[in-house]
Amino acid sequence: MRILISGGGVAGLTLAYWLHHRGFTPVVVERSPEGQVGGYGIDFFGTGYDIAERMGLVQRLEQGRIPADSVAFVNEAGRVRARLERRLVEEVVEGPSLPVMHGTLEQALAGTVNGNVEIRHQQTITEVRQSDDGVAVTFADGREEDFDLLIGADGVHSATRRLVFGPERDYARHLGYHLACFPLPDDHELGPTRFHYTSQGRQVVVYRTDRPGEMIALFLYKARDEGVIPRAARLARLRKEFAGMGWITPRLLDGAPADASIFMDSMTQIVMPGWHHGRVALVGDACGCMTLVSAQGVSMAMGGAYLLAKALHRHLGDHRAAFAEYERRMLPEVAHRQRNARAVARTLIPSTRLGTSTQNLVMRLLARKVFAPVLRRRFGAGSILAAG
Repeated sequence: MRILISGGGVAGLTLAYWLHHRGFTPVVVERSPEGQVGGYGIDFFGTGYDIAERMGLVQRLEQGRIPADSVAFVNEAGRVRARLERRLVEEVVEGPSLPVMHGTLEQALAGTVNGNVEIRHQQTITEVRQSDDGVAVTFADGREEDFDLLIGADGVHSATRRLVFGPERDYARHLGYHLACFPLPDDHELGPTRFHYTSQGRQVVVYRTDRPGEMIALFLYKARDEGVIPRAARLARLRKEFAGMGWITPRLLDGAPADASIFMDSMTQIVMPGWHHGRVALVGDACGCMTLVSAQGVSMAMGGAYLLAKALHRHLGDHRAAFAEYERRMLPEVAHRQRNARAVARTLIPSTRLGTSTQNLVMRLLARKVFAPVLRRRFGAGSILAAG
């Protein structure tokens, strides 16, 4: 059975590995050039960590661990107002927690399918036609090809979802923020600490990457959904939104790279009542984006890919039964975590000075081990694979 996977990110590559492992023939198309990786840091735990272990990736990922021993909340002068130690994170998730760059994980996943799975870079799909016997796909270069199934793993702005399920606006739930990030030289001696600085509807986060001398600057600000902001306008938008902020914010913006290197997007969840239609199904952010507020988007994307491949194998390629089983297992888990993320988003960035002071006080209280069960219930961080 030939299965086309649209999207060569975390969800797509994980799915490709497990489909090949279970005897299927996956083909991956990915719009970006080969070797192009980037993104921000992630806390890797729970479901994703379990699957990485089953793929033999943990040791490789450990080599790319981000130096992050704690999270510090600072004021405009850089004074630490609250601190969360990494040992508390591991207490919350009741297991190992591995801070890595998103690109490091993608590279490790690509290595697991190298030589076994066909991956076509700089390619996208533009048309999908289903029949009782298969899926006919037209690619951006005009070529047409038939597959048994099509799986959309192409992210929050999924082209597969748009072609098969309808426009993004039907499923997008904006959380009231925009985010941006970019790498730059670590000239601030950050050490193994991730710093958060919040000021009235805006937040700056900085931390070292796994590359010596490099750091990530991440910016969050409250805003209505404005769609895609053109690359040429992104740096100017950041300078406008973060004007007047203290700490090292002006220096971070002065050191920003060329506009084309700045990632910027709205913080938007994808909420759908169902994830499959005929011979087409969705996985990862394409159907259940939770946003970075959940801290579990990557893990759940890997979980969905793993369970989808398992269901197809269990039902001997019967896509109807397999897709239904996959949804029954994954959709409630994703919905639960999306609800939690929306609750967190409502208080993520206070709009007043009093709100920021209150948040720092709350963080100091939550930094105690006794509150680990409270955080565990809030984030629902346990592995969904605990039962096998």
